[in-house]
Amino acid sequence: MARLFSLLLCGLLAWPGLAAADEIILYAYHLKPPYIVDRDKQTGLYFDLAAYLNERVSAHSFKTVYLPRRRLEHDLETGRLNGLVVGVHPAWFKDESRTRYLWSPPFVHDEDVVVSNSGSPLPYAGPESLVGKSVGLSMGYYYFGIDELVRAGRIKRDEAISEEVSLDKLRLKRIDATVVTRRTYDYLLRHRPEWRKEFFVSKKPHDEFDRLILVPKEYGFVMQDLNAALGPILHDPQWQKILRSYY
Repeated sequence: MARLFSLLLCGLLAWPGLAAADEIILYAYHLKPPYIVDRDKQTGLYFDLAAYLNERVSAHSFKTVYLPRRRLEHDLETGRLNGLVVGVHPAWFKDESRTRYLWSPPFVHDEDVVVSNSGSPLPYAGPESLVGKSVGLSMGYYYFGIDELVRAGRIKRDEAISEEVSLDKLRLKRIDATVVTRRTYDYLLRHRPEWRKEFFVSKKPHDEFDRLILVPKEYGFVMQDLNAALGPILHDPQWQKILRSYY
């Protein structure tokens, strides 16, 4: 009887759904605050989200891990990604119809804003507003409408390793404008208040979007728990308090 029990237990543990359920990795590639503040200390909104899920989901445990975008996309495309992708939108993964992957409810709203120097403000009405300008953009990121004008030679793309670096270049008037995630911009200004008088933020954003969790279909067994935990998150006072702590 003991041997039969052991065989049954081993069989259950070998079942993919149960084996993967022990720990679910939330892969993140946005190495910028407030989403990842300190990778080594595991601080930032994506780590907070894993903790939030762990408080509400008993069947699985969640852990946030940084993975560069190119490696993440390669593993995702080849079916080797052993986890989920946090903080993304279907349009960024060519899945507007939401048929290639499964998607969680949104857990935060954000936008990309166009920032210029306060001494020469640039009201933004669309990508054409940036024609003839030098625009600071983060390496490896695609900016719809802007990159097309860059390829046409009508906008100069100034590459930077981070949005913070682009803002510093803008402060020194080495570029004309930059595109920054709003929550990142607000976080940076909280920690560098001397920058508040340096910049002008256009009222019209370049883009607005929700951040969700991308779930490969082989991880479909986690969707019920994700939907239950994240469905009401945008109206949860505890989560709103976490968001406010960064600004």
